[in-house]
Amino acid sequence: MATDMNPKQAFCLRPSRRHSFLSRFLLFSLVLVLTLLGTRLRHYDALTIFWPAEAVLLGLFLRRPDWGRQVLNWTIVVVAYLCAELIAGNPLPIALLLTVADASGLGLAYWLITHNPLLDLSLRRPQAMLTLAAYCSLACVVSALLGGLALYLHTSQPLSLAILSWMLTGMISYAAILPVILTAPSRPLRRFLEYWNEPHLTSLAQLAPALLLLLTSLLSLLIDGPGSMAFPVLPLLWCALSYSLFSTTLLTLFYVLWTLFALNPPVYFLPSQLHTSLDLLSLRIGIASIALACITCASLMSARNLAVEKLQRLAHRDALTGLLNKQAFYQQSQDALTQCRLKHIPVSVIVLDIDHFKPINDTHGHHVGDLALSAITQRISLALRDTDLCGRLGGEEFGILLPDCGAAQAHTVAERVRKSIALLPFSLDNQQQLTMTASLGVATLEPSTLDLHALLRQADKALYEAKRAGRDQSFSYPFPEPQTGT
Repeated sequence: MATDMNPKQAFCLRPSRRHSFLSRFLLFSLVLVLTLLGTRLRHYDALTIFWPAEAVLLGLFLRRPDWGRQVLNWTIVVVAYLCAELIAGNPLPIALLLTVADASGLGLAYWLITHNPLLDLSLRRPQAMLTLAAYCSLACVVSALLGGLALYLHTSQPLSLAILSWMLTGMISYAAILPVILTAPSRPLRRFLEYWNEPHLTSLAQLAPALLLLLTSLLSLLIDGPGSMAFPVLPLLWCALSYSLFSTTLLTLFYVLWTLFALNPPVYFLPSQLHTSLDLLSLRIGIASIALACITCASLMSARNLAVEKLQRLAHRDALTGLLNKQAFYQQSQDALTQCRLKHIPVSVIVLDIDHFKPINDTHGHHVGDLALSAITQRISLALRDTDLCGRLGGEEFGILLPDCGAAQAHTVAERVRKSIALLPFSLDNQQQLTMTASLGVATLEPSTLDLHALLRQADKALYEAKRAGRDQSFSYPFPEPQTGT
């Protein structure tokens, strides 16, 4: 529904001119620096070592669609490309051709990806990485036709070699950088600080895949031969099976950069007879293939983990309320009770039953009853701590376990839950109001209590007394004292 908005309010919703200018200046600077870095690694007698500009920009525009949709931002990118090529000392015609090559490849990749609504950009589906690689490869082919022509006109490289080297360099850059940007958390610095401040134990077994990757990378320098670049492959696959998708993409990026710069340093630092152009092209094909295989494996593991988590939620959660089901509540509550007993801290349980729920279903229908159960679940959850456990025991009966909570505190919690249900009516679809109440029984662990089932039986006895006293009350075992309902 449209609402009126005065001009001042509308102005406040737009980004400030200062913010827009700053973001575009940063975009221009980013393109300029990355392109100059690529040109610094370009050697016309050999191959470009790495070309990060297009991969970084594509990832940035995919993560920030509002930036990618602005024509002005694309204009800034083109101008920055041209400035970088001119600063690198290329003649104006060659600089223009290189700029068109870079921009066309980036634009085609962005258009192909954004026009596929089924493509999972979080890369949590195994096919997503392969589809992304296919789109980026097609963009690299288009870009290489123009870029290779520019290199052919300006250098002594054969046209076919120039086109192939441009294409493979772009593909390996996309394969290494783009997955990192797409899978990165939305606020990486905050996530890192939160992780750093959390108490956690990192065992040697958890670090083993990354340590083995580092070890095999070092061995690839010490042991010469064409197979040395494949030493880190098995550790990379182990990382994909052990770590998160984002962590695996970071480690894969490390492998790619290590292989390009450490195992095979820039060619112009080495005698020319040590490597031929075809050797380096073959190397890039192998590196890109390994990177794609490892990230695809990580995507497969991520999809598998999500499926397992979903199955676990379905197995342990009530489908209607989202609370723990009866079996899961018993299991987790028994574990929590055992821990509380070992630590000698109090623990209490509450059994809650909605009053006169069957007439609600008979009068208003099961749809209204389901909505009421969902609403009551929300009110119960708001009255509890994060450490408390809550489950649906069946029908309109709920169980609550309160660790580190004595008898008096547990009765206070029960009253807070009861009042939150009774004081606020529920709105029905026909605009009518439905008032509901609940009866609660509370029991606190004693030295003589054997297990959770015994504690729940005590809470059930208190619940029975609350119902017999007129409902909408909280009773505590073993000396229930009625609390007048409101």
